[in-house]
Amino acid sequence: MKKLIALTVLFFSINSLSVFGQVRVGGGISIDINLPIPDVVIIDTPQPRNPMPAPRRQPRRIKKRRNECNSCRHNERYSYGEIQNQNGPLGRQIYNVVGARLEPLQNGVEVVSYKLNSGDILELFIITEKPNDYNYHVYGGDCMCENNRIEKVLLNGQYLELEDGNLSLQPRGRGFHSVVNLHSVYEGDFNGSVNF
Repeated sequence: MKKLIALTVLFFSINSLSVFGQVRVGGGISIDINLPIPDVVIIDTPQPRNPMPAPRRQPRRIKKRRNECNSCRHNERYSYGEIQNQNGPLGRQIYNVVGARLEPLQNGVEVVSYKLNSGDILELFIITEKPNDYNYHVYGGDCMCENNRIEKVLLNGQYLELEDGNLSLQPRGRGFHSVVNLHSVYEGDFNGSVNF
């Protein structure tokens, strides 16, 4: 009987193996999982920035309030701007403008006068044809044009012969901001910016 029980157990154990599992003799093991391969994502983390110093600002100039009119004489220690004379017989000269004014003359002619710290006086005689245009130009010969123009330029009362030149005379508050760009034949170039 012991043999019968042993054979029955053996029979049922072999039978149960065939139902619930496989026994493979020889070969290799193969495992297939079939999971999707994840995409590789690289996240760029922000790098700590080295703080850059802010650019240094120039100190702001405080405008002096003037109660005088444009045609009055002003304090000669105060500079309204500068005019540079380049390529002239004396080389490069920088003049501070200590006085400036705009005066009406006859027949629609106006004069812009700049008194320089050297004692020199630069005068530009202009004619305004278009009041909305703030630019004046030098035109050769007897120009009968309808543009704002520079009629003549005097330096210390002497006629200054010009090749070409410009003057921008823009209103600013109760005064003017002027930009001078004159190219003379013998005295060099006069360039500068003046507020008055």
